Amino acid sequence: MALELIAQAEEVPLNDTVVVEHGGEQVLLARTAFGVFAVENRCSHAYQELHGGKVKKVMIFCPLHGAGFDLRNGCPKGKLTDKPIKAWHCEETEEGIAVDLSIRLDPPED
Repeated sequence: MALELIAQAEEVPLNDTVVVEHGGEQVLLARTAFGVFAVENRCSHAYQELHGGKVKKVMIFCPLHGAGFDLRNGCPKGKLTDKPIKAWHCEETEEGIAVDLSIRLDPPED
């Protein structure tokens, strides 16, 4: 699989999220001052949607219990869960926002 355009840049506002169905996945796109990121739209703590959660710097926080995840690699932060969420390679191009679901961004090893 290669980079595929899944949203227009203006569809993803700063410090907000948009969910796009793509390749059998619910891809949550988040834009921060640090860039645009693509992660799965599911919290690994309570298995609720992350869409609607607070976006701050490079983090998204689940709207249900506040579990936090690093948008750069899906790594959990805090004590609610130690299970990462999926994060994918994402680029913003002149045409829009493109994601490659074959390139998973894995959390750093301990």
